[in-house]
Amino acid sequence: MPSDLDAIKVYKENGILYGPAKAANAGGVAVSALKMSQNSLCLSWTREEVDGRLKDIMTNIFSTAKTTAETYGLGTDYLAGANIAAFENVANAMIAQGIV
Repeated sequence: MPSDLDAIKVYKENGILYGPAKAANAGGVAVSALKMSQNSLCLSWTREEVDGRLKDIMTNIFSTAKTTAETYGLGTDYLAGANIAAFENVANAMIAQGIV
């Protein structure tokens, strides 16, 4: 469940780790994308296959937020890590398309 900025402040002040809402909500989006992939490719994955793919996606999201926070000297501020990583993805996509 998403937390407001006041709650996040309390988490940080007390050293409580939490998952950023955008990262947590990505699970539902990922499952929808997996479903669309199955449909477009006329595939049928087992529950275990979908769960495994979702686990890989969510692990990658966490790893990216964690690594990005550490890279920018933000420790365990995974909210900042997730935001910076998302911004970098958009910026890199724009650069790749020649939009500078």
